[in-house]
Amino acid sequence: MRPQFLFLIFIILPLMSQAQQVTKYDWLTSGEKSGSMEVIHIDDKHSITTFEFNDRGRGPKLRDEIWLNSQGIISKQIVTGHAYMGAKTDEQFTLKGNVAQWQNTLEADSKTVKDKAFYSAAGGTLYFYELLVKAIDASKTKQIKMLPSGTASFEKITSTQVSLGEQTKTVNLLAIKGFGFSPTYGWFDDNYQLFGFSFGWMGMVPQGWGESLAKLKALQEAAEDNYFRQQAKTFGEDLAGVTLIKNINVFTATDAGLIKDTQVAIENGKIIAIGKQAKIKATRTIDGKGNTLMPGLWDMHSHISLQGGYLNIAAGITSARDLANDHDQLMEATKLFNHNAAIGPTVYRAGFIDQQSPYSAPTGKLAENLQQALEYIDWYGERGYQQIKIYSSINPEWVPELAKRVHKNNMKLSGHIPSFMTTEQAVKDGFDEIQHINMVFLNFLADKDSDTRTPVRFTLVGDKAGELDLDSKEVNDFIALLKKEDVIVDPTVTIFEGMFLNKAGEIDPSYRAIAEHMPADVRRGFLSADLDINADNEAAYKRSFQALLKMIKKLHDAGIRLVPGTDALEGFTLHRELELYAKAGISNEDVLKIATVNSARIAGQENIGTIAKGQTADFILLEGNPLENISDIRKVALVFKGEKLYKPNELHQAIGIKPFSAFH
Repeated sequence: MRPQFLFLIFIILPLMSQAQQVTKYDWLTSGEKSGSMEVIHIDDKHSITTFEFNDRGRGPKLRDEIWLNSQGIISKQIVTGHAYMGAKTDEQFTLKGNVAQWQNTLEADSKTVKDKAFYSAAGGTLYFYELLVKAIDASKTKQIKMLPSGTASFEKITSTQVSLGEQTKTVNLLAIKGFGFSPTYGWFDDNYQLFGFSFGWMGMVPQGWGESLAKLKALQEAAEDNYFRQQAKTFGEDLAGVTLIKNINVFTATDAGLIKDTQVAIENGKIIAIGKQAKIKATRTIDGKGNTLMPGLWDMHSHISLQGGYLNIAAGITSARDLANDHDQLMEATKLFNHNAAIGPTVYRAGFIDQQSPYSAPTGKLAENLQQALEYIDWYGERGYQQIKIYSSINPEWVPELAKRVHKNNMKLSGHIPSFMTTEQAVKDGFDEIQHINMVFLNFLADKDSDTRTPVRFTLVGDKAGELDLDSKEVNDFIALLKKEDVIVDPTVTIFEGMFLNKAGEIDPSYRAIAEHMPADVRRGFLSADLDINADNEAAYKRSFQALLKMIKKLHDAGIRLVPGTDALEGFTLHRELELYAKAGISNEDVLKIATVNSARIAGQENIGTIAKGQTADFILLEGNPLENISDIRKVALVFKGEKLYKPNELHQAIGIKPFSAFH
C-alpha cells in the first residue's frame, strides 16, 4: 500500500467519526424501559434510525434510513422491519427533480411535485417529526405540503425545563397539525431537535432522562385538556327551557318496532312527555323530519381519551365503559365529560389489574403477589369503580380469591382469561364477564403449553377457529355453563375482522364504509394490516372469522347477554360492531337493544337506555330507520346528552371528516 494512501486514510477516518453522531432514546412503559430508538447521523443530510419496543410480546422493529436534499426535504427513504402486530414493513421513497415515487406494502404511487413536499412514510419512526418540524420552520409560510397528501404545520404551546444530574434543558411542547383528528404533541429543544413524546402510559425521552417524562406528560395533558375544552365551548349547545322534538318515529328500546309520527319533550335534561296528546309549551322546537329517535348508544369496551370522547359523541355514543386506563387520566376525562366541559360520553369505570411479568399490561395496577392484587381490588372499590378487569398474566390460582374479593366489594369480575387457564375454569372460579370473542374459542383451542399472554391468543384462533365444530357437545355444554352462571360476553368482533381478513394494501373491511369520508392520512391508515395475511393462511382466517360470527349468534340464541364494545377507533368501530351482529343473524331490533337498554342495565343504570318519561335525555336522531337497515346507525343527525345538544355534521367537519347525514 502506498504511503500517500495510508496518509489519506489516517486523515479521513477521524473526520468520518467526528461527522457521525448518535442520539439514543429510551421507550418507557409505565415508567419502565421497554424499548429504544437510536438515530445515527451519518452527516447532516443522512441518518439511520432503529426503533423497537416490546408491548406484551408485540411491538414494532424498524430500520429507517433517510437522505435529505439541500432544502431539508426527504429525497430518499428506505424503511424495513415489521409493524406492531408483526406485519411486514418494506418501504422505499425517492424524490428526483420534481417527481416523487413511493412503494410499500400498502401502496405504490408517484406524484409530480410543484413546490416543496415532505413525505410521510406509512411505517416510519418518530424521528420523522424532527425532520418535519425543521422543514416547516424553514419554510416561509410555516407550513408544508405533505406526500401522499395534506398539509402540516405546528404551534408552540408551552415550554419547561428538565434536568438530569447537573444537565438542564429547555424543551418546548409543539402541537403538530395535519395528522389524524387532533394535533400530535411532541417535545423539542429550541433548535427543534426531538426530545420526546408522551402517549398516555407510554413515552420516549433521551436515554437516561426517564424521570422527566412524568412532568412532560402532565403539561401535555393540560394542553390537551385546554384544546378539547375549547371544542366543547364551540360545539355544545345548551338546552334551556323545554325542547320539543316533533315529527319523529321513536324506538323506545322497550316497545316492539317504532312509535310512528310522534313527539318527545325534554326539560332540565329529562324526558317530560312523549306523544302528541301532551300539551307542551316549548322554548325550542326541532323538526325531526320523519326520522328515527332512539336511545344513545353504549360502548362497553372503551379506553377513554379526550379525542375518543369527541368521536364517540359524533357517532351517537352517549355512554361508555372504560376497561383499562391510567387512573388519574381516566378521572380527569370522566370529570370533563360528565360535566360537559369536554365533548364525550358519560363514563363508567372498570379497574384494571395484571400480574407483574414480561408480558404485563402497560397500564393499571401490576401485582407481584395475590395479597397485593386483593389490596388493589379494595383500592378500586374505595374509589367508586364498578368492575374489575384482570389480564392475561394473572396466576390462574389467584382467580377464586380475586372473585371473592371483587364480589365482596359489590363489583363484577371480567377480563382476559389468564394464560394457562381454560375459560370454563375461569367461569367456575367466579368470572362475571368475558372480554373478546377469541377468549371463548381459546377454551377449545388452547392447550397447557399455549402462552396466551403473547400474540398466540390471536394467531391460534385465526388458524384453528374455523375447524371447531360449533354444534359439538363440548361447545354446547360450555354455552350452557355460561347461561347457568349468567356470564356476559363482550365480543369486540370488529377487531378480529380487520385482524383476520385485512391484507396490506386493501382497505380494512371494518372501515370500508367510512373510508371515503376520512381525511387522507386516516384513510391511508386503513390500508395497513395487523397480521401477515397471505395465500397460505387467507382461507383459514376467513373461515375462522365466520366461525366467530356464528358463535356470537349461537350465544345470543342461547340467552347469553352480549355487550357491544370496540377496543379500537372510537365511534366508527361500534357502528361496525353492530353491523356484524346483524350480519351474524341477530335481528336489528335485538342489536339495537344490546347497544342501548341492555348495556345500560348491565352497567347498573335504570334512568337511561330507553325513551320514556322521567328518563335522562340521552338519545339520538338518526336519518333513516335502523330497524330496516342497521347501517342507518351511521347517519347520526343530532345527539342529546342531558342538557346538551351536539350536531355530528359540525363535529365531523371540524376535524376533516365528510358528514354522514344530510340533516340540517
